[in-house]
Amino acid sequence: MANADAPKGFWPLRHLSGGSMARSSPYTIASTYGTNIFHGDVVKLVAGGGIEVAAAGDRFLGVFDGVQYTASDGSMKYAKYWPASTTATLITAYVYDDPNMLFGVQSAGSTVAADVGNIGDHVAGTGSTTTGISAHELNGTTSTSDAGWRVLGKIEAPDNAYGTNVNLIVQAYEHELTMADHSTPGV
Repeated sequence: MANADAPKGFWPLRHLSGGSMARSSPYTIASTYGTNIFHGDVVKLVAGGGIEVAAAGDRFLGVFDGVQYTASDGSMKYAKYWPASTTATLITAYVYDDPNMLFGVQSAGSTVAADVGNIGDHVAGTGSTTTGISAHELNGTTSTSDAGWRVLGKIEAPDNAYGTNVNLIVQAYEHELTMADHSTPGV
């Protein structure tokens, strides 16, 4: 049976230390930031400590979990996603920013067992404003060159097989909090 083509961004699986508790940290988003940020999107750190959606090839901070803010009408909102161009104050964005967390993600192409250990960038998709869920995926083409995420294997499930749209286990490789020159040992 073929894997379902159902991207849902990156979701926390567990910590490298063996713990299963996923913790997110608070950051901010600039009021009126003009791009949707969906639950499961890869985000980057910007000047002033805020976050924005990361593009493939960007160093990134982690994975967006949700946001709370005071809307322009004075009401407090909590949402799975940041609606583009929202005018708000007291904005707190929650990000899974631990570089030792392992995430699940769907491959945007065909990933096979031989790709385990390789690295690949994420591919941004358009999330759902109805569910708030991301459509980010991992590029189906992996290599040993620098990229954002290391493939550690596939998620073991009866309906998940290596090939097109496989759900993978990945760890951050080009993470903002651990970023070093990966081409030079010891740096």
